[in-house]
Amino acid sequence: MTNFSLLSFILRGERRKAILLCLDKPQIPREIAEICRVSIHNVSKSLKELLSRELIKCENPKDKFYRFYTLTDKGKKIREMIIKKERY
Repeated sequence: MTNFSLLSFILRGERRKAILLCLDKPQIPREIAEICRVSIHNVSKSLKELLSRELIKCENPKDKFYRFYTLTDKGKKIREMIIKKERY
């Protein structure tokens, strides 16, 4: 996917957008849910979508609890595109 295709994908989903924007530091799903004010179920679903497009990564995938998610380089670029877009 091109950056604009990924940007469009993120902008079409408010939850995906909110989650991508809140990942300015490593977060666990519960923290993401609280920050974005969405259910943990919706966070999990959105995280899977973002993982499949390589916008985020799990730093400790073997752990069952307290999995930390961060942005990949691709995710950081898309996040910057969203921030710049919202400034104008």
